[in-house]
Amino acid sequence: MECDILIRGGEVIDPSQGLRGVRDVAIRGGKILSIEESLPDAEPTNTVDARGLYVVPGLIDLHVHVYRGHSPFGLEPDPLCPAGGVTTMLDAGTAGSYNFGGFRRDVIDKAETQILGLVNLSCMGLVAANLGELRDRRYADPQGVINTIREHPDVAVGVKIRAGRHIIGEGEQGWENFREAVIAARESNTWLMVHIGESPMPIPEMLDHMEPGDCITHCFKGGGERILEPGGRVFPAVREAAQRGVIFDVGHGFGSFEWDVVEAALQQDFEPTTISTDLHTKNLHGPVYDMPTTMSKFLLMGVPLTRVIEMSTTRPAAVLHRENELGTLREGTIADVAILQPHTGRFVFTDSYRKERIGETLLTAACTIRRGEMVPGGGGLRMRHLAD
Repeated sequence: MECDILIRGGEVIDPSQGLRGVRDVAIRGGKILSIEESLPDAEPTNTVDARGLYVVPGLIDLHVHVYRGHSPFGLEPDPLCPAGGVTTMLDAGTAGSYNFGGFRRDVIDKAETQILGLVNLSCMGLVAANLGELRDRRYADPQGVINTIREHPDVAVGVKIRAGRHIIGEGEQGWENFREAVIAARESNTWLMVHIGESPMPIPEMLDHMEPGDCITHCFKGGGERILEPGGRVFPAVREAAQRGVIFDVGHGFGSFEWDVVEAALQQDFEPTTISTDLHTKNLHGPVYDMPTTMSKFLLMGVPLTRVIEMSTTRPAAVLHRENELGTLREGTIADVAILQPHTGRFVFTDSYRKERIGETLLTAACTIRRGEMVPGGGGLRMRHLAD
């Protein structure tokens, strides 16, 4: 059997197939050709020795900022692929209706890595995010969002609003912005991602307007408005929303992930739907680093490895309505593969509030295969901080 790449002897973990075990994986023509316990008759052009490593579907990061050169947050997207094993990334509203076309021309269409985008309710996106992109209601452009999604249906997949009082205003102004984001999502037949963080309205009240497939990102943020009641219990409205299909996404970020909130939620059997980084210029070299580091933090908190992989592959693929092509290693699907190396020791992990915890497993990206081609580079060890 001729193939382009043979991944030999790795522990394959593919929640989409309920598969976990040592397997050989053959790739040909950009697709998964075969997965078997052994493929001794394979005749590969290239071989990857994955013994002792995890072979998983290419990771999907549902929250990044990669409008580089046009936003103070924007990163160069392609290096993030081999560095973190991410083969599909969702830019979370860096561009709005006025500049999404430029974002597509300058970044999305030029990148080798698959990039999808949410369209910000603010017409200017995050170009001047430090000023609050919706503090002035004149910047809200719901019809522009709808038109942009119609003009770019292959890459503009939803709507984004950052619902912080310093961003959208307080009182009725905040509600008007929020309602217009909801309208844009409904009339474009897509979905809404809501950034929570010192929101001017209670999260349970926002959830009343959200439908299955909509998303709360930064779900483990600390501060005043969070998914926990003042006594530390998960809001019943939050639990009910998750049960009816509202997505709760991690979106770690520079200021949106607190150990105590994660721990309280997990102790009450409330898990995130998806793991994502909110990678941007201010957290690339800590505390976030990449997807595998963020995933490692959930291993530290006791979430089983298979579910951590599911939250980073199968579930985000379903959020994007691309589960038949992404987030899976099924034969015949796109050959996006992340090969992760588990390091054992005592590692320091930091949340967004400079609080440290010690974990025993650090995942790094050892090799990434994007659409059937090996991508040079890997995760390195800049995220490794030894406790001893």
